[in-house]
Amino acid sequence: MSLQTSESPPVPRWARALDVLCLLLVVIAGIVAMSGGFRQRLAGVRVAVTSPYWPLVWALVIAVVRHIAAPQSPIYREFPTRIGGWWQLPQVRSAGRAIVWTRPAILLVGYLSVFMIGYVNGRAPLRHFNNELLNLPVRWDAGWYLNIVTDGYQFVPDDGERQQNIVFFPAYPMLVRLVGRLFGGHMTGYVTAGMAVSLAAFFAALIYLYLFTRDTLGEDKARFAQWLIASYPFALFFGAIYTESLFLLAAIGAFYHATKQQFGAAALWGLAVGLTKLNGAVLSVPLFIIAISPWIPSSLVRRPGDLPLLAEAPPMRDRRRAVKAVLTAAAPGLGLLLYALFIWEMTGDPLAWGKGHIAWGRTYEPITTLVANQYSFIANAGLSGYLASPGYDVLNTLAALFVLATVWPVARRMGLAYAVLILIVTLPPIFNGGWLSAGRFSSVLFPTFVWLADVVPTAHRPGWIGGFAALQAFNATLFYTWRPLI
Repeated sequence: MSLQTSESPPVPRWARALDVLCLLLVVIAGIVAMSGGFRQRLAGVRVAVTSPYWPLVWALVIAVVRHIAAPQSPIYREFPTRIGGWWQLPQVRSAGRAIVWTRPAILLVGYLSVFMIGYVNGRAPLRHFNNELLNLPVRWDAGWYLNIVTDGYQFVPDDGERQQNIVFFPAYPMLVRLVGRLFGGHMTGYVTAGMAVSLAAFFAALIYLYLFTRDTLGEDKARFAQWLIASYPFALFFGAIYTESLFLLAAIGAFYHATKQQFGAAALWGLAVGLTKLNGAVLSVPLFIIAISPWIPSSLVRRPGDLPLLAEAPPMRDRRRAVKAVLTAAAPGLGLLLYALFIWEMTGDPLAWGKGHIAWGRTYEPITTLVANQYSFIANAGLSGYLASPGYDVLNTLAALFVLATVWPVARRMGLAYAVLILIVTLPPIFNGGWLSAGRFSSVLFPTFVWLADVVPTAHRPGWIGGFAALQAFNATLFYTWRPLI
């Protein structure tokens, strides 16, 4: 008598889709139970979920139908196993540790600074809540994003000196609006959603950074790269209601999949980064360089013998693949084009979003003028006076010079595309507004941190992380007490 074993048949795709739908309904029920639900009109149709019971009932009905029609691998057995297996992945655990050990600490520093140091003028310029803890995320540009989330885009014509919210790109505030409606559609829910979106995007970005770095440098240096960027002095914006987390995620995702020749995923991330902020559109340039890299002489890219820090070697001279790669590279620019079309429909001027930056003091000036102004101030006030008066400029300047100093080694070690990424994200804002926000812009330049993870000796790592973290805490003190470190 022979024993026969049979494997369970694979779960149909429709059954997996129903499993996901059940989980979403359970999550929605939990959110509604905590927030009270929401009422919205979508395309003229009233959508209201105010009780957690109906989502739970529908989840139960769908689960019963699914398990009668396809009883194999029930979700209540498989889901915990999958979650446990996912959490055991080294990139996930390492990213989780970096988040847990850095984000709450920086928020605590900001919260204590409000009481121990206080606001510049004795009170917060913008306040949505009387509770200081709830109001903590409402700082600087967060107010503009929350304005878009709650009231949408607004435009007042013929007023070039008026700051208007059309200068802020839509991907982040629209995502916060979507999540915030699940949290009840009120200001508390939107602020909570803003923090949740930023932290979730940063978590995902750290996972991508690990994968990108590990493929060439190994797991040890991949973990160090995560900690470098999480402790960086301007990484405080990754835990704020700002676009930096989403920008970092979309940028790394686009480059990671482009170097893997996964053009669909790369194009989606590229489109997302182009819709996140103006700097995102220029990522088409380095992505284009990656697309044509087989035709670029290797001597122009890196030193002979150096190990290329790419997730995968560039594609061979396959014209069909090259066309796909070039079209993928256009995705960030397409994001900018879509937003320009929206602004054109709204204002009659497709470039109104760009002209609006003038009200923020962003106008073009040659680098010679910028250097001359800085030199003149130092000559008249002395170095101590320069550090004491526009000290925020000093912090932003040091951050910009830090990432610019890595351009050459990044070009030779990682490739021309990554050096170009640093240049085009850093220099244009400096020419159009000086050092304003230069530190914040530097925080998303992941090639710098990948290169550092490769060259910093193991014995020096604690010093780098500790020094970065100390400066980040100092910057958090300035930011959360409404000093102009923006």
